[in-house]
Amino acid sequence: MYFIYNFLLITILIATSPFWVYKVFTKEKHRKGFIEKTGILPQHIKQAPSSGKRIHIHAVSVGEVNAVTPFIKELKKRHPDIRLILSTVTPTGYDVAHKRLPEVDHIIYFPFDLPWIVKRVINTIRPHIFILVETELWPNFLRQIRRAGAVSIIINGRISPRTLRGYTFIRPFMKRVLKNVDLFCMQSDEDARRIKSIGAPDNAIKITGNMKYDQKFIDVSGKDLMEKKGVFGIDKDDLVIIAGSTHKGEEEMILESYKKCTGGGEKIRLIIAPRHIERTGEIERLVKMQGLEVVRRTELNSSKMNTIPYNTVMIVDTIGELATLYSMADVVIIGGSFIPHGGQNPLEAIYYKRPVIFGQHMFNFQEITEEIIGNGAGVRVDNREDLARVLIELLNDPDMRKKMGEKGYQIIEKNRGAVERNLAIVEKYI
Repeated sequence: MYFIYNFLLITILIATSPFWVYKVFTKEKHRKGFIEKTGILPQHIKQAPSSGKRIHIHAVSVGEVNAVTPFIKELKKRHPDIRLILSTVTPTGYDVAHKRLPEVDHIIYFPFDLPWIVKRVINTIRPHIFILVETELWPNFLRQIRRAGAVSIIINGRISPRTLRGYTFIRPFMKRVLKNVDLFCMQSDEDARRIKSIGAPDNAIKITGNMKYDQKFIDVSGKDLMEKKGVFGIDKDDLVIIAGSTHKGEEEMILESYKKCTGGGEKIRLIIAPRHIERTGEIERLVKMQGLEVVRRTELNSSKMNTIPYNTVMIVDTIGELATLYSMADVVIIGGSFIPHGGQNPLEAIYYKRPVIFGQHMFNFQEITEEIIGNGAGVRVDNREDLARVLIELLNDPDMRKKMGEKGYQIIEKNRGAVERNLAIVEKYI
């Protein structure tokens, strides 16, 4: 089965190679880390001291990096002699890791899952423990980790319904892949059931909760909040809608809903923070097509109060700022949920006690979403008409917004503790 997998992988790679060569030469995000992805790691990793346990942690992108951050910080605090190597796939995940995790000894791009490439990387790193955050399963890498004699552990594991359907189709192969994993620390009972259904042995599965509840949220003081509002030209009586981590196909409906909210001349601000800031120009065109003005975050003067007309949509074209911007919001729209992407993390918004609105596609955060909706801290809408209606209701009812915000914050307080449970398991192998 591995022969078939590798044959298909190489065939697809050869067939699509002209496309990827073009991307590498024309797009910076595809050039970033390309050499490391081919298995050629910096010399300083090879020359690192061989004493002490070496732990390789893989977090595919920003969400996983954020989730594993408190785990890594506490692990290094308790065991300062271990060497930590963190790998990621995306440039944004790589950049966030560098900003948030000075405790990590080496940050690299994860290699392409080809046998000779992953073998070279593993022989360079020589990990004693490999920790996979959530569940991005790479067959050749996991197989080579087992052959190298390292312990392999999944933490904060989850399986979305869409992923489950794909894995079920190739269950015999996935069962062999999962044999290379020693422990599966899953977020919920449902995730445990799903990983078991595709071949994980029952005695290797543990339920440890979701570490995203344990992430270090940034408290914003009253003074800092006022300064942030000043930069965005927000007066004390203004109402603010923030659409966070939006994707292509979502901004148009958000803009239409915003216009319906402002029909009565209310002082309502809209801030859009796209998931991928390279889409800023595209969103600017959409805003202008709706007859609205637009300004980029990078065009605002950060050292003074800015004056911005009320028909102006603000686009956040910076990285790493969205989490604290939620503190300015009266209502938060969660991006990635109005298209079949799976949604984005709503926890930063509910930490600041803000009511949240989702679309129908929050399957990447299913357990969290169901708890938010079940506790009355958020609303799921079906279409753009529902989005406009719910926005108007919330903006016109400050008491409702306050109650929903309090309920959301209580969810975070109730669910903390997953980091400690995962640490207790990993420490048995250190």
